[in-house]
Amino acid sequence: MSLRLSHTTWDAHDPHTVAEFWRELVSWDVAEPDCYRHGSDECYLVSPHGYTVLFYKVPEAKQVKNRAHMDLVPEGSTRDEEVERALRLGATMAEDRRDDLGWAVLRDPEGNEFCILQPDA
Repeated sequence: MSLRLSHTTWDAHDPHTVAEFWRELVSWDVAEPDCYRHGSDECYLVSPHGYTVLFYKVPEAKQVKNRAHMDLVPEGSTRDEEVERALRLGATMAEDRRDDLGWAVLRDPEGNEFCILQPDA
């Protein structure tokens, strides 16, 4: 017996807004386009490799640091270019560790942390 990962779920106050940020950031496709709109309770994105992330509506706002987060590695660009692009898309800098550890910790529009690493990490 074994289990297969179906998808990863991220709680969101506004699933569409958070999904749109991530769609722009990682260039993934919309899955289930019929429910991908403002006011939806769930919005799905799917990677070119078939990995799916669900942004699911919850009533409460995020209050503490994530216990899990995404680590992203640039392809065809530099870490610093991607950090700047994420900031333009609406991310905020949580902790800039580029000079000592080699990555930046950012937050999406609802405060979920993620890291952008060096391309060779």
